[in-house]
Amino acid sequence: MNRETSFEQGHYPNFLARCCIKQMGRKMEKPQKAGWEMQVAQSISLPLSLMNEDDESQLVARIKSGETEAFVKLVKRYRNRIVNLAWQLLGNRDDAEDVAQETFLHAFEHLHEFRGESQIFTWLYRIAVNLCMMRLRQRKFLEPLTEDYEPADEIDWQKVGERILLKRRIDKVLACLPEQLRLVLVLREMHELSYEEISQVLSIPIGTVRSRLFEARKRFAQIWRELFGSPK
Repeated sequence: MNRETSFEQGHYPNFLARCCIKQMGRKMEKPQKAGWEMQVAQSISLPLSLMNEDDESQLVARIKSGETEAFVKLVKRYRNRIVNLAWQLLGNRDDAEDVAQETFLHAFEHLHEFRGESQIFTWLYRIAVNLCMMRLRQRKFLEPLTEDYEPADEIDWQKVGERILLKRRIDKVLACLPEQLRLVLVLREMHELSYEEISQVLSIPIGTVRSRLFEARKRFAQIWRELFGSPK
């Protein structure tokens, strides 16, 4: 499973399709004349590797033994994922950076508590989610995003504009969802965690994950249609 997609640059068209088109009962098949959402989705896939469980356990053991370089490696491997998660939940890049820093600081100070019963990334996600929830409880509403995607060297301005518009619309709909529903939707559809992994991150039963995800997709599709009409 590709877990380290760069969400600043993409993944939003596929996310919209899974949330809205599924709820509208459409088949997830590529149309003969693909719209710009499909074209953008095909052009921004950025697969990256994920270390296996043996590598993880060895890395954690090295960190516990006091090897600083091993912790630096852990931060480099998972930092972008934690920043992306926090950004999608908080809607503010600066806050997301702060949460990422706090997450790894907490992980470093409490790594002795990690017993290896779950993968290290689910443990990091749990820390990050808890920190995000603490910040959200201090807010009355989700702040709008203030940064846009910065395109690569060869720029297709039409696609860039369309991508930014889609991203902002999805962020706006996500901001309308209750925290519990937004959490499961982001973890499942954007970060591609399994039901079991989401259960571990949020400390809720798998059945609850399924019911919240169903409701989140339903509410997302309803809000999208109310704000923007049916997806083209």
